[in-house]
Amino acid sequence: MKRIYIGLFLISLATLALEISLIRFFSISLWYHFAFLVVSIAMLGLAAAGTFLSIKQLKNPLPISSFLFSLSTVAGFFAVNYLSFDPFKAALDPWHLLILVLYYLFLGLPFFFSGIIITFILTKFQSLSGKIYFFNLAGSAIGSLTVLLALSFSAAKTILIIALLGAITTFIFSTKKQTLKLINSLLILTLIIVILAIPLQIKISPYKELNQALNFSQAEILDTTRNSFSRVDVVASPYIRYAPGLSSQYRSDLPEQKGVTIDGTGLNAITKRQNTEFLNYLPTAIPFSLIEEPSTLIINAGAGLDVLLALENGAQVTAVESNPLVIDSLKTKFNEFSGNIYNEAVVINDEGRGFIKNAKKYDIIIISLAGQLASSSAGLYSFSENYLFTTEALQDYYEHLTDQGVLVITRWLSFPPKESLRLFSLALTIPQAANKVAMFRSWTTFTLLLNKNDFTEGRINKIKDFTADNKFDLIYLPQTNFTPNQYGQFAEPYYYQAIQLILNDQQQFYKDYLFAVGPVTDARPFYSNFFKWSKVKELFQLAGTKWHPFFDSGFMLLFVLLQALVLSLILVLLPIRFFKKLSVKKTNLVYFLCLGLGYLFVEIVLIQKLILFLGHVVYAISITIFTMLLFSALGSLFSQKYSIKKLPRLLTALVILIIVYALILPTIISSLIGNDLAVKMIFTILLLSPLGFIMGMPFPLGLRAINKQIIPWALAVNGAASVLSTVLATLIALSTGYAFVLILAALLYLISIFFIKSSLKSDEETFAS
Repeated sequence: MKRIYIGLFLISLATLALEISLIRFFSISLWYHFAFLVVSIAMLGLAAAGTFLSIKQLKNPLPISSFLFSLSTVAGFFAVNYLSFDPFKAALDPWHLLILVLYYLFLGLPFFFSGIIITFILTKFQSLSGKIYFFNLAGSAIGSLTVLLALSFSAAKTILIIALLGAITTFIFSTKKQTLKLINSLLILTLIIVILAIPLQIKISPYKELNQALNFSQAEILDTTRNSFSRVDVVASPYIRYAPGLSSQYRSDLPEQKGVTIDGTGLNAITKRQNTEFLNYLPTAIPFSLIEEPSTLIINAGAGLDVLLALENGAQVTAVESNPLVIDSLKTKFNEFSGNIYNEAVVINDEGRGFIKNAKKYDIIIISLAGQLASSSAGLYSFSENYLFTTEALQDYYEHLTDQGVLVITRWLSFPPKESLRLFSLALTIPQAANKVAMFRSWTTFTLLLNKNDFTEGRINKIKDFTADNKFDLIYLPQTNFTPNQYGQFAEPYYYQAIQLILNDQQQFYKDYLFAVGPVTDARPFYSNFFKWSKVKELFQLAGTKWHPFFDSGFMLLFVLLQALVLSLILVLLPIRFFKKLSVKKTNLVYFLCLGLGYLFVEIVLIQKLILFLGHVVYAISITIFTMLLFSALGSLFSQKYSIKKLPRLLTALVILIIVYALILPTIISSLIGNDLAVKMIFTILLLSPLGFIMGMPFPLGLRAINKQIIPWALAVNGAASVLSTVLATLIALSTGYAFVLILAALLYLISIFFIKSSLKSDEETFAS
């Protein structure tokens, strides 16, 4: 059994590490939401393994399955890296979708073979399900952390290291087949040579800014650095002209700039500190015409354009940037080029919300546009959380302004008006905001100002002068008359008109408008999601031939859900026709379905809540997954000595515990968010451990309670539910918020109580007869 435990531990480690690595791979090669699409479907390979073993019994598939896991991981990487999926072409040519199908096939195979291993072991050693499941979950927990270290060096080689781990596991499971041993040895040797000696590059989409910059002659990558959650490239290219919203009144050349991209996108630039006159023609220069020598906080500082602007205007600057690689580049390799700006300013490696909680008050707070995609409002990140722009965030910024202070936010302009209306709506959540808010636009950006107190006549006049001098169009300015749509003219003053309608009747406007533009909260932090289900027909008519379904969040979610639902139904229902002589109870179906949905619902909500608390999505994901899996593994081990008859009581306690977490999490996060990261990580582990421990017990106990022959089918049901839960949780959260998802998880566990009671009672009656 020792070999079984070690092999299961390693293959479980490799499987979760592969899932995380593929998400990073697609985040670099395409975009994060394609990772969501492809990996969700690929994970159905685990469920497919359960279905396969429900239909066909195997004697000992462990050595060959671990070998095929390794081989298919290698094949899958090279296939998806060199078979380019073009989302724009797919929208025009349905045959191009075959490449997406090949992605599913190649990426699903490793999960299928690892699923064969896990399912076979759990079935064969049913009486030891608690101990078996412990090694499964513990391996996954360790994999969730160790993969982050490997990803800091290379996402491509990390995938090959995972394949190498699978090949090593083949020997651990042992086999008498000499041919397999020889081929596996050759595979190990080949992988070691490739990992150590051959450079591997991820093929990046031509639509990403990095490749667009490199298309020009004399363009080159000057520097590439990596950590577990990002790849940062600094590029020299004639393509680089970064000055968001620059006034048409500036007629000279820009100084030399070096482009900076993260995962190949989100272009901003390091600007040479010479000929900096252009800075005062940027929209973000406006607060420096209102306040002299201000204390200034710049959040999301990026490559430092706004930092340079503030320093050139005599400000005392604190810059907050969440990516340490960007900070290091500006402080070392490109320090001289940038004019020492990141050594002259006080630079903090943190996330804006976490930093400002315990920060002093500032005269000016700027939420920088650095690194923000012009396409973000088009849907690429519309089901990603953004805690910088919620009602709670605006309140935090507002409370940290001095009495003369002003908050400045510049964003990309979109048409029809969407993001500008949402940001204005967020500002209106501040008391008496109508007299404290101003907004104007250039051709490409819009800027919102939120004053600490009502705008004075003097400050209003300065805003009017600044916008007139730069030919920026006013959208809203309190207590004054102005001509909208004066310089960068649209057919109608659409932005001005929409703002006036919001001021007249907010709720009616939010209800009638084509897009969802009302304020968002920390409970529903989808700032870039403007999709309204009630307006699908009108949206499609508006988009016409310009609509690209693979860049629309609503379509993407439905696309993933429909695929997952159809495939899940096939995987779950297909084996039933082969079980005519067996009793496949509906109670078993519902029980394992509820466990699969409930566990992931809880985990997804915890990750979402901890993104805000820990300051970065990678910290939230790694700490949550590691803690939940590790303590679920311990709970599973403890369940080995736990009576099955006590399962309903255990589930009742779990329901109560989930509801308690739903009630206390917001308060805990709000009160402790300002602490150091290390303290918050330790607290997170302590907070999640009791919940993870109890959540690890129902599944192995359920396996012990059912007929051994349907264990593979139960695992298929649970696996399919796990995939569906990811999409369902996002869809539900978009509509009702994550708090409701947590309540639904409690409800699912409550439902499982009644069905497991019925199943246990039925089994007792069968045994008695």
